Amino acid sequence: MTKIITLRNLPKTLTPDKDVITLSINLNKLKYQQDERLHLKSALTEIKKYADNNSELDYPELENQISNLIDQDLPYQGVTLFVQSNSPELLALPRTTVDDIHLTISKSPDLLSVLREQPNKVYYLLALEGSTFRLFNVIDQTVSPIKLSKEAPTDLVETLGSEKRGGEINFSGQGGSTTYHGHNETSKEKQIDLERYYREINKYLNQTIDLKTPVILMGLPKNIALFKKIADKLTISDIKISKAPTDLTDPQVEKVAQTEISNQEIELANQNISELSNKRVLTDTAEINEAIDTNQLNRLIVNVGNLTDEVDPHLYNDINRIITRALKIDSQVMVLKQEEPQSPSLIEGTTY
Repeated sequence: MTKIITLRNLPKTLTPDKDVITLSINLNKLKYQQDERLHLKSALTEIKKYADNNSELDYPELENQISNLIDQDLPYQGVTLFVQSNSPELLALPRTTVDDIHLTISKSPDLLSVLREQPNKVYYLLALEGSTFRLFNVIDQTVSPIKLSKEAPTDLVETLGSEKRGGEINFSGQGGSTTYHGHNETSKEKQIDLERYYREINKYLNQTIDLKTPVILMGLPKNIALFKKIADKLTISDIKISKAPTDLTDPQVEKVAQTEISNQEIELANQNISELSNKRVLTDTAEINEAIDTNQLNRLIVNVGNLTDEVDPHLYNDINRIITRALKIDSQVMVLKQEEPQSPSLIEGTTY
């Protein structure tokens, strides 16, 4: 059985202290390049050798699962697969880029090989309009619309029905703003209706999305502020896009969001680095592990820009274990790609 997984949820799915097979595949290369197919065959041969010495791992079934997966027309450029011999599940992490076939077998998933190529940032984008909303997936700044269920509260009037207080309201968008017109309506009543409608959206999202994945809000500043005020259980991202999506098509929303998210991620990373001067910074892996043990690790910074091919294998494995453990206790894991001498070292942590 194949299960799509996110990087954040992966550590909570794996069994601790059991070997993990990590296999990254560039799906595009696999379709068109014979060399890539040979590299995959070689990787599978290594997994078979491992299975020959581990009776728990059903290699023929695993090979069949991998073949079935890559034969599908998957909507992403690459995939990283995680396998443990004690579990029948094939865990698949969608990727927007994978350089080459890469295989490791270790006590922890090889997250560094994933992070050094691309940080796999995952968000939801919630586009708020006056009378409706749209929801998008954001993976590595690639934005794609999510098809909402029939139960989704996609229309204010239908959702509130006879309980709507603002009269017979019609909405129209022009020039990035929303205009209301009708009768028996006041500004206060419309605000009450909008707040109640946003509560219904929040309730729907609570039931349908991963609550640990940050939600980027897009809309007029007053609508963003209102939704943040009533948001419950959702993880609201520090990134926000103060632009009304009313007149924008899905592709236009995607284009605006990609630019804004990229710019704001850089700003937030620089801001986080500057804040480190006010925090106790841990650079020793033993201290970082101790902070995880006591649930005191606030943020883990992994600077893959300082990750060289000559890095000590023991240190490489230690860092993979630390990343896995940090994600498991819901610490913030921040990935940098900075090679400047003044940049943070390969791995640093801050405590609460």
